[in-house]
Amino acid sequence: MQEMGKEPTFGERLRQLRQAKGLTQRELAERVATLLREEDRRGFDFTYLSKIENDRMRPPSAAAIRQLAAVLNADGDDLLALAGKVPTDLGDMLKESPAARAYFRSAKDMGLSEKQWRDLLEELKKRKGGK
Repeated sequence: MQEMGKEPTFGERLRQLRQAKGLTQRELAERVATLLREEDRRGFDFTYLSKIENDRMRPPSAAAIRQLAAVLNADGDDLLALAGKVPTDLGDMLKESPAARAYFRSAKDMGLSEKQWRDLLEELKKRKGGK
């Protein structure tokens, strides 16, 4: 059970999201398994989901987390972060771009606060002409 003011575990958050959508473990697992099969990935069953929700197993793969997020209409990046994983597209970008690695490393080494990260994000959006 989650303590007051403490961030939920991946399993706890997954259970919260599933229950909010009114899905059983079996229903969620079947939907995720279908999506994973479409990507030629291995299955996903409700016993595995139960173990994850009860923190008896580590979070699943990034691909499975993306599909869980899709079915639950949740933010995939937030779920990946809670699972301690980096979104695949960001990992790929950091592998491919020395400038992206240098930028992120520099920002990280500055010890930015959450507000400073948000300010930096807003500045990037302005430069790009985005939202």
